[in-house]
Amino acid sequence: MKSKIRTNYFPEFSAMLFGRTKPSMVTVNLTNKCNQRCVYCEIGKEISSTSKDELKVDDLKWIIDEMAKNKINRLSLCGGEPFLFEGILEVVNYANTKNIKCTITTNGMTVFKLSEVDLNVLKNCETLINISIDSFDENIETLTRGTSYALSNALKSIEKLHEKQILVTVLTAISKYNYHELSKFLIQAHKIGIKQVLFQPIIYFSNYPDRKTIDEKTQLNVKVENFDVLNLELKKILKFEKKHNINTNVYRILPWIEHYLKTAENKNGKWFFESVLRKFYCRDLYAIIDIAYDGGIQPCGLALAKINIHENRNLGLINLWSNATQGIKNELDNGKYRPICNGCCHHFSRNMLASIMKYPIKNRVAAVKMSKLLISRILSRFYQDFIKNYL
Repeated sequence: MKSKIRTNYFPEFSAMLFGRTKPSMVTVNLTNKCNQRCVYCEIGKEISSTSKDELKVDDLKWIIDEMAKNKINRLSLCGGEPFLFEGILEVVNYANTKNIKCTITTNGMTVFKLSEVDLNVLKNCETLINISIDSFDENIETLTRGTSYALSNALKSIEKLHEKQILVTVLTAISKYNYHELSKFLIQAHKIGIKQVLFQPIIYFSNYPDRKTIDEKTQLNVKVENFDVLNLELKKILKFEKKHNINTNVYRILPWIEHYLKTAENKNGKWFFESVLRKFYCRDLYAIIDIAYDGGIQPCGLALAKINIHENRNLGLINLWSNATQGIKNELDNGKYRPICNGCCHHFSRNMLASIMKYPIKNRVAAVKMSKLLISRILSRFYQDFIKNYL
């Protein structure tokens, strides 16, 4: 917890006070290939794409060189399935030579098959691994991930990574299929040595804006009439966290998830975040450079790219990114939101905290709610540290 306050909260608070001089990280979707068929993913449902170009290792090296030049030291590698990108270990190793640390978000289907050499690259480069698992019930996992070996392969990969002492975080999509068993899921994650689980509801817009949104995607989310069950599960998770060495983001999603689910289900024309905040600030527009699998620089993770790193590369990554994001920044500064803003649940917790930091008076109601949750969390972490170190 002390480390997180130092590395996450203090820098964010400083950025709110003094302004952000540069993005804090780059996220790249390495490939549009995948070896699962998730029910909530446009790639998994094989919806056709308008993208033509594909990223190569040399493109990633250029991105990394630009990051090093601008002292951006965090690179997130996603997909599709990033381990289907030929040369991913070369990319990780090259980033490490530039003092850039990588996080890889994978489904875990093939990680356990990596050679000792490749696993050592991940370990020596201090790579963080996110593995997506929706349920430890094999039937549910098979249903949501679209393949019979999703759970067994993910568990094999976690075991292999743990043997190498590589940090693993589990990512879980909350859906109508698993909402009733989330606390049980967390207990099982703790039993296999997972230290962090991050939850989020289903994004009901396309995860990849070059592809059409899955038909009736909103129906994959938890129905509002079942929110009481979900809410109980989330509160059970908070109680479990207080007594066990495992972290989640539940304290960050509790203030807004019901409003999000209501908007997703009813599409009532309201912005779900206005039920939480009086003044909204999109921190991620200024903090993250999103790059698609064809090299497009997306204005945000849900917006279609119009500027590509394959063109006008002489301008440099930061200038290309500034040009790519200027339009949507101007719109949001004037309170003009795009429809995709209502689907931004994957980054909203960070945006909510940034909004509270930037506009504490206008967002004082949200600040009080978050303060109570955050203080409770900090106290429980200190308590666990005390038990571990002194008893």
